[in-house]
Amino acid sequence: MNRILLAGIVLAVAAAAVYLVAPAPKAGGVVVYSSVDAEYARALAERFTKATGIEVQLKLDSEASKTTGLVGELRDKKDRPDGDVFWNSELSGMLLLARDGALEAYDSKNAASIPAEFKDPQGRWTGFGLRARVLVYNTARVKADEAPRSLEDLADPKWRGRFCVARPLFGTTRSHLAALVLALGENRGFELLRKIRENAGEREWIVDGNAAVRDRVAEGTFDLGLTDTDDVYAAQHNGRPVEMVFLEQAKDWPGVFLIPNTVAVLRGGPHPQAARTFVDFLLSAETEAWLADQGARQIPVRAEVPVPKGAATLKGFAPAAVDFDALGAQIEPLSERIDKLLRGVEK
Repeated sequence: MNRILLAGIVLAVAAAAVYLVAPAPKAGGVVVYSSVDAEYARALAERFTKATGIEVQLKLDSEASKTTGLVGELRDKKDRPDGDVFWNSELSGMLLLARDGALEAYDSKNAASIPAEFKDPQGRWTGFGLRARVLVYNTARVKADEAPRSLEDLADPKWRGRFCVARPLFGTTRSHLAALVLALGENRGFELLRKIRENAGEREWIVDGNAAVRDRVAEGTFDLGLTDTDDVYAAQHNGRPVEMVFLEQAKDWPGVFLIPNTVAVLRGGPHPQAARTFVDFLLSAETEAWLADQGARQIPVRAEVPVPKGAATLKGFAPAAVDFDALGAQIEPLSERIDKLLRGVEK
């Protein structure tokens, strides 16, 4: 190979490596693992650095394996952590890390006004900035007054073969459906999921992630789907023909399934004081207000935090009750069983 060409290739590879591998923070910096969408994670990291002077190294994850990959890495490293904070876009992964002893209790001064239902009783994690699990529908194919209002409605023959869902081994779909089974009991919960699977028909109705659900519905491949509020808001911002329903779950489990951001200090991390400062920053009312004002329109957990006109608030609906201890203890085996059931490969 021409030596000049070879040298150019080497330089290009080296430059790519410098670009792709984030530099380690300076002394006093903080390393944050986060499954939050990159645009929000980076923007808030920049705001934090501007306010405190503390540099942030972000370790982010992909959409398809959202949260799951990061949680696996943190569990592997729990006795020799290279990070300081885990900022999770949902809850189940945080529950697994708490159960494994990977989190350090920290009572942030900014968590005082956060309701108890969004905080770990042992102080290992705190929730803020909610999204909700919703039904997204294509407005060209479904009328607003006809759209399902609960998960149970998806078992109605009227919707046979017309809906899709993200694979329940990952992210918020995993949390949602595992919590459903726990709330209804295994017999009732799996019976409902089995009816939904049967009503899905013969189509490939399980897709890779909530964004894929939204896209399949927006393009008309499916009429309905289960996703998160932020995905629907993004589609609407881009002019796509979708609307959403804040779903009730079931007659025996009323309310809307909510998805908090959660944040925790990693036990034994290299920068403990900077970690606590970053957690304080995320749990501030100012951060919740900022999140409510962004495209994802996250719902503040505190009533006093202002939201843009027309944005959802907790006053607008009743949250579905979730047993967090049971969810953390059983989510892995339950989600595997749910995945097999929905894919039709259960034993």
